[in-house]
Amino acid sequence: MGQRKILISYIFLILLFLPACRKDVPKGQLIQATGFVIDSVKNKKLSDVTVYLYGAHSTFYGVYYDDGPLDSTISDKDGNFSIKYNAEGNSVDYALAIGNVVYGGYTNQTNYVIDISHPIYIFDYSYQLTDVALKARELNYARVNLKVLSNPYDTLYLDVSTTYGELFLRNRFIGRSVDTSFLTRYLPNTTNIFEYKILSSRIVDSATMFIRRMPDTLQSVLKDTIVISKIINTTYNIPLKPY
Repeated sequence: MGQRKILISYIFLILLFLPACRKDVPKGQLIQATGFVIDSVKNKKLSDVTVYLYGAHSTFYGVYYDDGPLDSTISDKDGNFSIKYNAEGNSVDYALAIGNVVYGGYTNQTNYVIDISHPIYIFDYSYQLTDVALKARELNYARVNLKVLSNPYDTLYLDVSTTYGELFLRNRFIGRSVDTSFLTRYLPNTTNIFEYKILSSRIVDSATMFIRRMPDTLQSVLKDTIVISKIINTTYNIPLKPY
């Protein structure tokens, strides 16, 4: 009975350490993939989407696909893509992922965002993938008609975000008053938050930073372009809340 327990424990340890013992893909080995990018809600192929190639490293706790991006390509007018890469000799496996254009922690008017239910597509220790369907979400347009009669803080932000964090866009307006109409983006078929914010070093109480913020919730819609009209008498009346 004791020997059986020892044997089972030994087998368990072997299985546990197998991922950590996997060898790196040989340097120069051709890694290639072909496929297409598709909107998982609209069932529409997407062009001009950046597809990144990531490498994986193996640890005691498992395999992590976070080395890179090592290479990239862009889907063509029909939504198709192809990528070839010569292994650098430091990765045990590879994965494909849709890329968002990121500036300072937020996307800057991108045409698409990742589908968080399908964040990566792993090679699973293969060197070649064909007919890969990468999932993404196409952004639709929001025309915002914004009028601010008085803005004593000079700068006003309008952040557009989603409940699960797929999207974060920042629009900035400078001036003691604002009267403008502009295009931004929103993610269709999900809840979007249009939040008007004042971020000012003057709004400080001891060590606690406060901001003025006023969120408007846009429930799930699928329109190509939505129109939002907003009038703010004075940004001083935007509720003051902890940062």
